[in-house]
Amino acid sequence: MGDSTRKSPMPEGKLDMEQLQIKGSTEESSIPEEPSTLFPKITGKTGDLVSDYNYYNYKMGQETGTDTPLTSVVIRLIGTVKLHGAHADIVIHADNAMQLQSRNVTGLSREKDLFNIATTMLPLKAEALGLKRRYRERFLELNPGVEINEECPTIIAGEWIGPGIQKGVAISELPRKYFVILSVSINNAWLPDEPYADIHHEAVDIYNISRGGFYHEQLVFNDIKGSREKLDAHTLAVEKECPFAKTFGISGVGEGIVWKAEHPLGRDARFWLKTKGLQHQVTTTEKLRNKPSGTELENAKNFAEAAVTVNRLEQGWAYLEEMGIKRDMKGIGAFMKWVIHDVEVEERREIEEMVISQALLKKNMTAMCKAWYVKKLDLT
Repeated sequence: MGDSTRKSPMPEGKLDMEQLQIKGSTEESSIPEEPSTLFPKITGKTGDLVSDYNYYNYKMGQETGTDTPLTSVVIRLIGTVKLHGAHADIVIHADNAMQLQSRNVTGLSREKDLFNIATTMLPLKAEALGLKRRYRERFLELNPGVEINEECPTIIAGEWIGPGIQKGVAISELPRKYFVILSVSINNAWLPDEPYADIHHEAVDIYNISRGGFYHEQLVFNDIKGSREKLDAHTLAVEKECPFAKTFGISGVGEGIVWKAEHPLGRDARFWLKTKGLQHQVTTTEKLRNKPSGTELENAKNFAEAAVTVNRLEQGWAYLEEMGIKRDMKGIGAFMKWVIHDVEVEERREIEEMVISQALLKKNMTAMCKAWYVKKLDLT
């Protein structure tokens, strides 16, 4: 479950801010005056990452007067295990004020906290401040001459995992709930994972995703299909046996892998990619590319069926709970709005390239959402 736009902290240093202002086409977006601290939405589409890089390359060429042939591009990717839990961030400001946030809620409290994240983590402020200090010290060691901008909070993005959060994955069998560090932002830019892999506080159940190991592959632009096959092979292995859970002596299903481009590209989450196992995929629209085209109505119906999967519908159901929206017939409007918007954002490229009628698509999605929601209420 995610926010509807692919916002992310932008890089500091030599790269011009405009050079990473990417939307996947020649359309530019404005830089927000106050960037959101919410964790960015990570694409599951290789084509989105490639298109974002195409525009990045175009802007770089304008700035430098050079033109790198896209067919020669190779992006090195570093992967970590994707955990199926509840997203949670520790946001620490310059005055050491600490706030907790979920995927969609910027202020978690003991009173407003679906999975008791705040109840557990707020008493650990001293430990969280210790993590902030260690990350900043390591950052300064690795980036001599770079100053820390105190206007940008330190964001320790993580996943809240353990019993009672999700079902059908090995980490749900853990003896208690853990906070796992996934990514850290300093100076409004995401840090590389490997140089900070040893920073954690396991004595208070704060772990680092590095515990599950790292994966290294390449996205070769003149062999996207072959590159994707290699990424998917690692992903299927993780789904079969979760490496992170295995470090706790637990055997079972994993969700997938999050791939981040090697820095400096990896500072921006537009150059991240998530690959999920078959059990956790929320869309199969890419497979429609190989099918013969039908009527406008048939194409919209087929696309809706490929995009509005049970996993995506379950995400919409969970979104209502997270936002405190009562899951009854009064909540069906918010549910349908979330699902339809999620499809329109994540599947934008496929909708455009396959020339899917948005009006017919929305009509089919609305019917699917309503039928599923009503049935879900009957079963709940």
